[in-house]
Amino acid sequence: MAGLKLQAVTKSWDGKTQVIQPLTLDVADGEFIVMVGPSGCGKSTLLRMVAGLERVTSGDIWIDRKRVTEMEPKDRGIAMVFQNYALYPHMSVEENMAWGLKIRGMSKAHIEERVREAARILELDGLLKRRPRELFRRSTAARGNGARDRPRAGSLFIRRTAL
Repeated sequence: MAGLKLQAVTKSWDGKTQVIQPLTLDVADGEFIVMVGPSGCGKSTLLRMVAGLERVTSGDIWIDRKRVTEMEPKDRGIAMVFQNYALYPHMSVEENMAWGLKIRGMSKAHIEERVREAARILELDGLLKRRPRELFRRSTAARGNGARDRPRAGSLFIRRTAL
């Protein structure tokens, strides 16, 4: 993973009220952080700015020591999922995990190899043919332990992005 640096990043929707006040943050390569706060405090907006889905009002975003503030989302080398929107209900776990690589034109063999590797690491081997709604049915192993979170993580893991 790459490091992430935010330098005095702000967000204002109307040009007057700052919904994200100047935030400076340095997350080292390999470091893990958790953002917590009440609904509406700006957690998702901040993540969307890092991903390039929202414009930064002021300040700079750096990923892997590269300024990405003005870069398009597709050029930032990151992957992000947002809870309920991460899995397509009509696709199997395997298809969901492979989707990002498929639309990038990666070979079928390479996609299959990465999906199998991620499935092994995330203990999803026996769940690849199921649809997301089926992850809470059938076996006890599929019910708990983040049964729907693991395919989401797998779809990010197999992309091998910087962040």
